[in-house]
Amino acid sequence: MTGHLIALVGTSSVGKTSAAAALQPLLPEPHLVVGIDLFLNAFPHHWAGHPRGPGPGMWYDDRTDADGRPVARIHYGEAGVRLLAGMRLAVRALLDAGNHVVLDEMPLDQTVLPGWRRDLAGYDQHWVRLTASLPALEERERGRRSGQHLGNARGHLDVVGDEPFDLVLDTSELAPAEVAERVRASLPADWRRLEEAPREGSGGDVENVAGAPSPG
Repeated sequence: MTGHLIALVGTSSVGKTSAAAALQPLLPEPHLVVGIDLFLNAFPHHWAGHPRGPGPGMWYDDRTDADGRPVARIHYGEAGVRLLAGMRLAVRALLDAGNHVVLDEMPLDQTVLPGWRRDLAGYDQHWVRLTASLPALEERERGRRSGQHLGNARGHLDVVGDEPFDLVLDTSELAPAEVAERVRASLPADWRRLEEAPREGSGGDVENVAGAPSPG
């Protein structure tokens, strides 16, 4: 049996990572969280951390918007292309082995989501777009304790394009636990029946834990 994919897609600081963490305890079957940061952190710092600037790896293009606020876009060269392709194939291998996956994805450009659709064609998948107002995103961005790069949320706000989604959810006023519960409720009916069934030896009800870390 192959696993299924729940994809959480959106810009930086929209709450993907914290929602994924809050979603995991709501699902009695193990779901592995796989995100772009996991793969970026595997890059040597001088290629992923951008001090080299434009080249084969990844780098920030830092600018100032018309209103004077920072805007940052991540660009990548051929090594970045290989990394993103490897990420897609790694997720496919996890699904082939029977693992369920929660994908935490911030598209770097408008080629990223079509790449996922192409490479995961034929797999069971549920796509969720998380959005938020720009003021909410930038307030969260300023408050981040790790992975902060001012302008990242603004720079990747509109790179999703016209891709279809099963659920679009505005997280501006929602805690991660609320986001996770709404994502769970939106899953296909047969997935919900599977996930709501008590597991053998569990003693009945599945524990419903709704942790609420800071939006990430």
